[in-house]
Amino acid sequence: MVSGQEWVQLAEELLLTQEEQEAESAFLSNVKKQNVFNAKTMRLTNPKDFKKCFQAGKRTNNKVFSLYYLENGGLPGRLGVNIAKSKINKAVDRNKIKRVAREVFRKGSFKGLDIVLLLKDEKNYDETECFMLVQDVFSNIIKKWIIC
Repeated sequence: MVSGQEWVQLAEELLLTQEEQEAESAFLSNVKKQNVFNAKTMRLTNPKDFKKCFQAGKRTNNKVFSLYYLENGGLPGRLGVNIAKSKINKAVDRNKIKRVAREVFRKGSFKGLDIVLLLKDEKNYDETECFMLVQDVFSNIIKKWIIC
């Protein structure tokens, strides 16, 4: 017959193995996440990078947006979005443009490019067509990038 102390010891061993399994599965899920798109590391955040992209980069545009792009020497693609508060007053609308731009960037394959998206003409901007406008300017860069 098993004593109470032995039961406690068996329960502790079982609990430890369950904790080890959970820790191992958490580790494996983190390893898998490294291969996934990481929005934080794929952003242009340094003002010098923005300036370099404006001065030395190429430009494509549509009726609402300008898109500057520059090769970054084989690094993962990075995106910078610049929407002036004076052009779009509502933060909700500015953030929608940023979310759409990040989504289009994520779905495209822009490895080796630094890209900056600017709102150039707020008069032609229509929030119902936001996705189509951003996708249009990104498709222009894909066409030019493939041709080069």
